[in-house]
Amino acid sequence: MAEFYSSLSKDLTMLLTDTSDYNMIITVGEEPDVKKYHVHSNILRVRSKYFSKAVSADWARKENGIILFSKPNIESDVFDIILR
Repeated sequence: MAEFYSSLSKDLTMLLTDTSDYNMIITVGEEPDVKKYHVHSNILRVRSKYFSKAVSADWARKENGIILFSKPNIESDVFDIILR
């Protein structure tokens, strides 16, 4: 069973770098240090109460079926840690 969970964890981690079929773009930082993350909102929502609220219509907007969320006050190296 431990092997299954290890494999599942690895597969989910791969979603952090696999931008196919994403449904959310998170933009962090301020010019000239802006970074965009193409992510899967379902993964974020079930793993974090913060992101569950962030993907709601109250905090984020949607364009062409993609959820757009901006956090200019967070640097990309910090957000990398948060995302993992």
